[in-house]
Amino acid sequence: DGRAKDKEGMKDRKKYDPGGKGYEIAGCFWWQGAKDCGNAAHSERYEQNLVRLIKHLRKDFKAPKAKFVCATLGHVKKSAGGNNGKVLEAQLAVDGRKGKYKEFKGNVASVYANPFCHGGSANSHYGGNAKTYMDVGLAMGEAMVELLKKGK
Repeated sequence: DGRAKDKEGMKDRKKYDPGGKGYEIAGCFWWQGAKDCGNAAHSERYEQNLVRLIKHLRKDFKAPKAKFVCATLGHVKKSAGGNNGKVLEAQLAVDGRKGKYKEFKGNVASVYANPFCHGGSANSHYGGNAKTYMDVGLAMGEAMVELLKKGK
């Protein structure tokens, strides 16, 4: 479990960061969902599970004000139907600017990644195209910066 390793590293922080003054979990990035698109039940529940994930991560890491940026799957267009469309809509629904989840206003952002996809799909790791990863990462970083600015 990745969270367990992260928490272990934070607990033993002085071992990994001697002389460090402390830490703050200011935010989390999330770019996932391809496997959920392959399962009707998972894609149907993706939105409620994503909302739970955001809340759980904040609670688990004792970071109730941590910002959260979710990128959609790059190969999925807004016109998509089926499981791909359900996951995409779920990823867009949590965006605090949408107003669906009032507690996410100003602290959760969704990045529509399709314009940054330069071939391939998530399952094929976007054809190994580094530009896709760089462009999506940059867009996610910019979204995080905006959230952090608003939170001050």
